[in-house]
Amino acid sequence: MLVSRALAKLGALCTLPLAGAAPAYFAAPSSVFASVQVAISSSSSAGALVVPGVGQVSVAWWREGGRVYAPLSACVAWFNLMHVPQGFTSSGWVVGDLPSSTQAPPSSGPLYIWYWQPARGDEVTYAGPIDAHAVAKGGQLYVDVDALQQLLAAFHVQTRWQGSQLAVVDPAPQISLPPSGVASSAYQVQGDVWPEPWFYGEAGVTSSALYNPLTPALPIRISAQDGFSGEVMITVRSLAHSDEVHQYSARMVHGALNTTIRLPFTGGLYVEVDEVLNESSLSLRPLAYSRAIESAAPNLSLQGLGLLQSWLMNDNESPQVAELANSIARTSTDARVVSPQQVDAEIQAISDWASLHIWYNWPAYLHNQVPWQQMTTTLSLHHGVCQDISGVAAGLLRSLGIPTLVVQGQGLGQLGWGPHQWDEAWDGRRWVIFDPTLDAVYTSDQGIGPPASVRHDDFDPSPSLFAQNHRSGQIADW
Repeated sequence: MLVSRALAKLGALCTLPLAGAAPAYFAAPSSVFASVQVAISSSSSAGALVVPGVGQVSVAWWREGGRVYAPLSACVAWFNLMHVPQGFTSSGWVVGDLPSSTQAPPSSGPLYIWYWQPARGDEVTYAGPIDAHAVAKGGQLYVDVDALQQLLAAFHVQTRWQGSQLAVVDPAPQISLPPSGVASSAYQVQGDVWPEPWFYGEAGVTSSALYNPLTPALPIRISAQDGFSGEVMITVRSLAHSDEVHQYSARMVHGALNTTIRLPFTGGLYVEVDEVLNESSLSLRPLAYSRAIESAAPNLSLQGLGLLQSWLMNDNESPQVAELANSIARTSTDARVVSPQQVDAEIQAISDWASLHIWYNWPAYLHNQVPWQQMTTTLSLHHGVCQDISGVAAGLLRSLGIPTLVVQGQGLGQLGWGPHQWDEAWDGRRWVIFDPTLDAVYTSDQGIGPPASVRHDDFDPSPSLFAQNHRSGQIADW
C-alpha cells in the first residue's frame, strides 16, 4: 500500500521549510581583490575550503615562492559544493559553463581559468583567462589561492580567511516563497548571478532572469513574440531520478511569463515551459527548456510536496478556493485547531463535499473520452472523473495547509479494474487515505447528476479493506 511507502520515504527525504531559502553565497557585493599570502599561519598546512551552511573540503595548503596553493582536485570539489558548472578543455579550467567537449584535469603544466560572467539579463560575457600560477607537486596540480579569490570576485562573491580556512561570505539572502511553491513574479535578488541556460522551442523567445543554485527558488522571466495569454505548464524533472517529477501551473499574459517556482528536488534538473493551447486535450506548445538547472537545496519532504500547487491543482490561482475550503471545514486558518482529531474531521468534511458536489461524468467515462481539466475548471463545471474529484479534494485541503497527495493506481469499478486516483492527507501524525469518488453512491450511470448518498467505506479504512478495490498506488506527478 502507498501508506507504508509514503511513511518509509519520509525518513529518507530532508525537509526544507518553504518560508526560508537555503544558505546562499552570491549576494555579497563586489570588493577589491586582496592577497592572502600573509594570512595563513606558517605553523600548519591543514585547512579547508568552506561554503557556510553547505559543507567544506579539507585541504593541505602548499606554500612556494611566497604564494599559497590549494590542490586543484579540492578546488573542483569546492565549486561542486556551490553547484557551479565547470569542466576542463584544452584551453584550461572553464567555470560557470559546461564546455561542449571536456577532458581530464591536468596533472602538470600551466593552467588558465576561463569563466562566464553575467552582463545584463541572460547575456553573459566569456571572460578570462586568469593565470592560476599552477605548480605540480606529488603527482597533482596546485592552484594559487589568490587566483581563486580573483575568480570569485569576478562573480561578485566575497571570500574571507578564517584561521586556516578560505570561506565564501554568506549573507544568506532570504527568499520567501508561498507554501504553494509558485510566486506571482520573478524574484530577483543580488545573489542571483547564474544565467539560466534556456533553449527555446520557437522563434522570438527571450529570457532575462538569473538564479542562484544554492537556493531552492528559480525565477522565470520569459517573453514570446506570439503574444500568448493563458496557462503555461512548468515541468521540473530530476536528471538522476526519473520518478521525481512535478508540474506547476502559471499564467502568461500577452506573451510575458513572470513567476518564481520552488525547485522541489536536488541536483541536476530538467525544466520545461509549455504554453497550454487546449486544456481539455492537453495540447502543448514548447516555449523554453533547460537540462542544466542546478539545485543544491535538499528534496522536499512528502509533506512539503503535499502543499505545492500543481498544474491540475491550481488552487492558489483563485482566492475563492481557500474561502470555499474554510466554509466547508467551518473554520478559519487563523483559528484552526491543529490536533490530529480536528484535522481528521476537516479531511472527512472536504472528502464528503467533493463526493456530493463534484458529480461524476458518466458519459465521458463510458465512452472513454476523459478530458483533462484543472481543479478551478472542475469547480466551475461541478463535474469530472476520479482525477478531478481527487484533485478538488486535495486542492481544498492544501489551501487549508493540510498536506495532501494524489495517488494514481488502479480501482475496481463497474467495468472492472482500471486507472484510478484517490488521496492521502497528513493529519500531523499519519497519512489518512480516502477516496471521495468511490464514496459517492450513484443509482444510475446515465448523464451527469448528483449522487444519491455518500458513504464512508473508503474513508480511512483498514489496509486490507482498501486493498479490495485499490491497488498499485503511486504518488501522482501532480
